[in-house]
Amino acid sequence: MEDKTLNLMACASGVGGADVHSGDGPLALRHSEYLNKLIDSGVKIKWGDIFQLREQAGLRRDEMIGSVCASLAKAVSKHMTKQQRLCVLGGDHSCAVGTWSGVYDAIHQKGDLGLVWIDAHMDSHTPETSETGHIHGMPLAALLGYGYPALTSVLHYEAKLKPENICLIGIRSFEEGEAELLKKLNVRVYLMEEVNQRGFTSVLKEAIEKVKKHTYAFGISLDIDAIDPEDAPAVDVPEEKGIHLDALQEGWAAVINDKKLVATEIVEFNPLKDKNQRTEKLIVSLLEMLAK
Repeated sequence: MEDKTLNLMACASGVGGADVHSGDGPLALRHSEYLNKLIDSGVKIKWGDIFQLREQAGLRRDEMIGSVCASLAKAVSKHMTKQQRLCVLGGDHSCAVGTWSGVYDAIHQKGDLGLVWIDAHMDSHTPETSETGHIHGMPLAALLGYGYPALTSVLHYEAKLKPENICLIGIRSFEEGEAELLKKLNVRVYLMEEVNQRGFTSVLKEAIEKVKKHTYAFGISLDIDAIDPEDAPAVDVPEEKGIHLDALQEGWAAVINDKKLVATEIVEFNPLKDKNQRTEKLIVSLLEMLAK
């Protein structure tokens, strides 16, 4: 009998983001009364490892983040070999380097990895193009093989993703350098304007078909700043006019049982910025949907 349990793994690090308190997000969820009520009611959700970045003398920030991502990646890869359902909770979005490097490690001998990246931002900067230097703006570029060697070489030195196997959804804030990189690589980007015109569910289904076409399996990485700040206020870099909660939940429900979906990731929850635990409840609702 297939094990329907949703296994949670977390990377409680915020040093790559605009506010270190995004690293508190996974810990807040670990102790969430709403999530624990779900678990107590019989919903099959199980907590696994929680990785935290340790300050190490003599290491640059990218090297420290690379180190915690390597630990996360090894655990994700080991988990993937058991063919259990997995959701990784961040932390800032730099943890994606660990999550998807781990999935890549587990499946790359069978085929390529596809990824749907739902975000208000492109997260495709390199150190040369980033205005802030924040590493949470660089993980997708790193997975494509561009940027700090400490991030591009996690578990494997090669790129973990091919441009044709990636789609970005919900983008509405970006800088020239990262946009140029994705354009040069011909990565499919669904700006928020297109999402509004066509509907989130329609766009998400199309994106998934694209990333599945030439791959063995795919994942979904959700930065909650993709969601409208009215519905998800607890993020570090909010952008107005995002995806509405009802649309997100509708799309989520339509795709999460796809047999080629091997992992999900939800990141950038900063509990210090939440209002009436609105964002926390939203994330719990998405985890509940994954677990059913």
